[in-house]
Amino acid sequence: MRIGIVGAGWWAGFAHLPAFKDAGAEIAGIYSRTPAHAQKLAEQFGVRAFESYEDLLAACDGVAISTTDDTHAPLGIRALQAGKHLFMDKPLARTVQEGQAIVDAARAHRRIGLTAFTSRGDLAAETAQGLVQSGEVGEILYVRGYFHGGFMGDPQGPTTWRAKAEIGGAGGVLADLGAHLFDLVRMVTGLEFTQVMAQAHIHLKRPDPVTNFDEGAVLARLGEASGAFSLSRVHIGADQRLELEIQGSKGALKLSPALWGRGNSFQLLLARRPGFYQEVAPDPGLLRGRNPESPWGYFQFLELARRFLEGVRTHRQPSPSLEDGLAAQRVIEAVVQSNQQQEWVALE
Repeated sequence: MRIGIVGAGWWAGFAHLPAFKDAGAEIAGIYSRTPAHAQKLAEQFGVRAFESYEDLLAACDGVAISTTDDTHAPLGIRALQAGKHLFMDKPLARTVQEGQAIVDAARAHRRIGLTAFTSRGDLAAETAQGLVQSGEVGEILYVRGYFHGGFMGDPQGPTTWRAKAEIGGAGGVLADLGAHLFDLVRMVTGLEFTQVMAQAHIHLKRPDPVTNFDEGAVLARLGEASGAFSLSRVHIGADQRLELEIQGSKGALKLSPALWGRGNSFQLLLARRPGFYQEVAPDPGLLRGRNPESPWGYFQFLELARRFLEGVRTHRQPSPSLEDGLAAQRVIEAVVQSNQQQEWVALE
């Protein structure tokens, strides 16, 4: 299968392109709004750089999009309308309306789509999902989680595109990191968010104004279970960390997927009720030929690329699907709405 890489930032070169290459795809080429960036990355990997998106589409069977959030819907829909399959980085879009338009286009043109949530290919997250499904924690009572990073923790640092509502969406960190956390909850627990209550803030004032949220706290109802979640991009004092804890009637799980290290730089703990946490070894069958010593990001994306290529070959929608991306977008939008209205918001 011929894959076109859309976007030439560091993530495209670190995760998308090498993962698809090693998963067996033919790299048709790279397109970027900045031709010089595409040319540099193309030379690094020995592939072609395209100055026209339409020319790239004509040369490939599917695209892997790694661009700013405001371009996800227009680029994704154009690819689907051209009959191409779609591998979309998270979040799926800036709004539910944009995300729904992507999903509708994929259905209308009968194309395969995947939303690239990194944790879906994480060894510990997949193991945790299996433990929950096999009943190790029993009925889920409540869920706690956080995703904290300090990449905008310097008040004198630059205001990146992620901090601009017109590019990164109104949610800011609620979307950028929230997409990962909310999808991880859905993946591991199998539960859906039914109501949310949120409070969010812009904490650090900058010469170039921030127009979406630095930090937020979210209460949630997931059917009969409750949830409490914290998100921040200005959280200093420790390395970036994503953590999820699930308390159940029979036991509990604590999970921290790999981040900024190797594919095996995760934490997975299991406790019996009553009892204390003990380390759990991941299911080695979930490696699927991958080297756990390979870099984080590439390790997870290699599995996601494999699923995408298999989905195209069998014409079966892979996991995580575009619909999974839309489900996370619905949570993000409800959280933003709750913060605006200062009340509980139900998810349809």
